[in-house]
Amino acid sequence: MLRHYRALARCLKPWRPLLLLATLLTAAGFIWQLLPGNGQGPYLLPTLVSAILFLCLLLLVQFFGTERPAPVSRWRRALATLWQGLLAVLLTLILLSWFFLFLKALSAIIRLHFF
Repeated sequence: MLRHYRALARCLKPWRPLLLLATLLTAAGFIWQLLPGNGQGPYLLPTLVSAILFLCLLLLVQFFGTERPAPVSRWRRALATLWQGLLAVLLTLILLSWFFLFLKALSAIIRLHFF
């Protein structure tokens, strides 16, 4: 799992400024829809899902994009590997919850436009 995240992070590293811009724009769009007077439109959940996805991709690039220098001792190496493994499991759980939110948003958009 770490190997896949590291490869994906290396591919996304040149796109980091664009990911940051997309994260800020979708988060601003979500907050704007929450303001009074704008009404809670049908695109509230999709903007939240998009903001979470871009934030997760940005975190993926930040955590796994650079190769860490090898620690000097075995204990530090084991601790660094354990830490990255825990981050990978946490990111996987966040992405799974994002997937369920994505399905909920997709069903809401389909219901809005087709039924």
